[in-house]
Amino acid sequence: MKILIVSGGLQGLSCGCSLYKEHEVSVVTSNLMCRKSRFFKNVYADVNGCNESLFGLLEKEHFDVLIPVSDFSVPFISKNKSQIEENYGVKCAVPDYEQVFQVEDKSRFMDFCRENGVPHPKTAGLTDDNLKEAASIVGFPALIKPDYSVGARGITRVNSFDELQDKYPSVLKSYGSCTLQEFIDNKEFYYNVMLYRDAKGRFPAYTIMKIVRMYPIGAGSSSCCITVENDELLQICKDCLDKLNWVGMADFDVLQRLDNGAYKIIEINPRVPASLRAAAVSGVNFPEIMANDSLGLAIPECQYTPGKVLRYMGIDIMWLLKSPDRFNSRPRWLKFLGKDIFYQDIYRQDPSTWWTWLAEGLAKKRNRNKKLR
Repeated sequence: MKILIVSGGLQGLSCGCSLYKEHEVSVVTSNLMCRKSRFFKNVYADVNGCNESLFGLLEKEHFDVLIPVSDFSVPFISKNKSQIEENYGVKCAVPDYEQVFQVEDKSRFMDFCRENGVPHPKTAGLTDDNLKEAASIVGFPALIKPDYSVGARGITRVNSFDELQDKYPSVLKSYGSCTLQEFIDNKEFYYNVMLYRDAKGRFPAYTIMKIVRMYPIGAGSSSCCITVENDELLQICKDCLDKLNWVGMADFDVLQRLDNGAYKIIEINPRVPASLRAAAVSGVNFPEIMANDSLGLAIPECQYTPGKVLRYMGIDIMWLLKSPDRFNSRPRWLKFLGKDIFYQDIYRQDPSTWWTWLAEGLAKKRNRNKKLR
């Protein structure tokens, strides 16, 4: 099978690792780790999956399956799915845009949750004219959250109406439309749930990660997680996808209240997450499932084995430098090796990830220093 990964960063690298032994895998990327990785037979210049350059590539090269993995390439390919499949004879492993549309705007998805009884934080859309109304619905403390953003970018805590008035204009200017959302005070952990739902409403595979270290601390991306079992959380996410009539890959972010244990779905990403490798090391090959199902082939059986630790060393170092709990965390920060410890930015199968990880880290540090000048 010839597979093209579109807009590959860490998601693309993990997809490549999951597929390269059995398939011919190529990638469209600007990411150094992907460009130098042995997981890909061909590397093409980055087009972000959102301009005519991708169509030009598909005219020249034949692929059986196209897997978009970024916040830019997924909606573009989903919108153009029928056209791409008809014109280029390649299957697109992405949900239809009717479903993607429901979840790509965080405010729209929260409306869907409210209307369909899906557990979610209290949320209200923000405009210049409704700040008081939104504050009365949500209360304080609260979070200003951009409707379209990556990771934790733009999320701003406000503790009073005066702070909301003061900070809302700058978030709006930088990120566009926003919502006000209930602040759930749990800096200790949150959950990520990966699920695949097929056209018959079956769930052939899942992975649940408990994120125990994150950066920025308390509200950022996973720097260390553990794969776990959680039947209640899994059923909540399955019910949500059933109500969406979802077909394809879904990635949930879920918070849990510490006072009463209630789960609250924050968002769904219609793609594989950066921490996809946690599924792979726990026995679940989502890219293989996506490729096979898009071609109408039998979905491979997976034996989910939780208890695996996945670290993102690049930001786990930042967590160490900033966290007051640096020497009290579990798993221990200084434990680097073990049969159940893996890394999402360093691969044993590909030695190039060791030096490219260092090179990319240094480049990001230089860019940050330039912005501060």
